[in-house]
Amino acid sequence: MFSKSIRLALFIIVVWVACFPKFAISKESPNLIPNPAFAISQGAPDLPEGWQRYEQKIPGVPPSKVYFCRVDGYPGKLLAIEGGPDRNGRVWCQVNHIRPHTDYRLEFNAYRLKFTNGVYLEVEIFRQRHIINQHFSYGRIQPIFLTINSGNTRGTTRFMVTNPHREVLAFGSPVMRMAEPSREIDRTQDAPVRLPKFFPVGIYAAKPDDLTEIRAAGFNAVQSYDAKPDNIRQMAAASARLGLKYLPNFRGDPANLSRELAGHPEILGFYIEDEPEGRSVPPEKIKALKDSLKQDHPGVLTAVAMLRPQMIGPYREAADVFMVDPYPVPNMPMTWMADSLDEAVRYVPRNRLWAVIQAFGGAKWAKHGWPRMPTPAEMRCLTYLAVVHGAHGLFYWNYSEVKADSTSWEALKKIATELRQLRTWLVVPDAPQSLRLEMTSPFKVDANGRPAVHFCQKKQGGENLLILVNVIDRPVTFYLQGFGPQVPWLTEMVQHHKSVVQDGNIREELGPYEVRVYHYRQGA
Repeated sequence: MFSKSIRLALFIIVVWVACFPKFAISKESPNLIPNPAFAISQGAPDLPEGWQRYEQKIPGVPPSKVYFCRVDGYPGKLLAIEGGPDRNGRVWCQVNHIRPHTDYRLEFNAYRLKFTNGVYLEVEIFRQRHIINQHFSYGRIQPIFLTINSGNTRGTTRFMVTNPHREVLAFGSPVMRMAEPSREIDRTQDAPVRLPKFFPVGIYAAKPDDLTEIRAAGFNAVQSYDAKPDNIRQMAAASARLGLKYLPNFRGDPANLSRELAGHPEILGFYIEDEPEGRSVPPEKIKALKDSLKQDHPGVLTAVAMLRPQMIGPYREAADVFMVDPYPVPNMPMTWMADSLDEAVRYVPRNRLWAVIQAFGGAKWAKHGWPRMPTPAEMRCLTYLAVVHGAHGLFYWNYSEVKADSTSWEALKKIATELRQLRTWLVVPDAPQSLRLEMTSPFKVDANGRPAVHFCQKKQGGENLLILVNVIDRPVTFYLQGFGPQVPWLTEMVQHHKSVVQDGNIREELGPYEVRVYHYRQGA
């Protein structure tokens, strides 16, 4: 009887182990990329074993180059790629055992000797191309990571790394594993945080002596990069005196000042990182700082600036607010701002998104892609485009740059004054769109083929606000349809002219990058 009981118990244990969920006996999934250490191929000494490339020689066309290299302080080999007009600056390997509709985490180390805006490696897998535009670091190794879903791919696929540029870009130690199952995000259960009840309109890189003029210009918030404790104390005191909200630089929690500042009403929050995705700062490191600050200052807001909105996902729990900072002038469309905000909403709610508006440019920025300041029309366009696409706060980068250009500073002061007049509207969520746009001008669409005019509606009782933004550098005409018979006209809030409603529509003409802000009442 006893032996039968033992045999039965053993049988139950075996069955239980066999059926126990895989995650309960957690084991890291294998690396699916062959030869990640880049052992040299016997047949092709300039390639790792298991990797391939085409070498198509075209008369008169300089060839791409692929070769091994090493970097001081990094123990492994890197594969350097220098693209050429022959378009053969690419290498690939075969990856097996792919499961369909599965998330995979791809990691590798990247290296570049210098940074040139727009020059990035590209990776292609699962019939998807990903530009590695989070690679900002240069002169040192930067670890790269991204999560990619396999879609319909099953079994075997190709993993390819391409450099289409003449600059040398290198990579090494590639790893691709099945990603750990991500927990479902319940956005209603976010940790408590004191998101502001007002709409922040701030400016970067302020100093204590700047605050009086900044306040007079119409701003209600400031950021400072100076993390010295004495500067933070001076900024906090001056902000409190002037009625400004202050976002101090706490990248590293200087001298545990958070305890000293706990509960101070002038503290808007803590600025805890600046574009971390571009340097692959671990999300866990930033989250640890956030958690530490919240211990001293419960519920305090933490903010991080992010340029690449597709990277907000991995950093989602590292901060409360993400300050999206694309700077499009003059080489990108204005809609880079709109697209960035819309992409970011895939990962966090809109109330956790602020926008950083370009207010800099000139000779010293030319090599980075910003050879001039935005025009007043461009700054205003970017401002209202961010509002239309749901930003819950605006900051301008930066004070010293825009203040040095008198034309730009005067224009920005007018924008700040407008926003101050709209402060009760800016905190109102966008209403569902009930109006329809009909473009009638020869220039009809933005850079992505959408209507060239972006707009939003806000409602408070019987009051309505309509913001129209022409996002292209050409004049446009259009009808906006869907107004009820109780709306005879709309009043423009800056120029104070009326737009008459006829047959349920208004007809508008907007100049390049022009913005209109209309107010109207139902029945008046």
